[in-house]
Amino acid sequence: MIKELFSSIDEDFVVVDLTTKMIQSMNSRDWSRLRDKKNFMIIK
Repeated sequence: MIKELFSSIDEDFVVVDLTTKMIQSMNSRDWSRLRDKKNFMIIK
């Protein structure tokens, strides 16, 4: 399942910022720019 997610990563997806509990939408470019990915959880 995770493999599928990252193969279709060009589309937008929704992440939760675990530090602030904010939900936000991201695309693959935003995701690759993140320095600390472990603070985020992909939910969609």
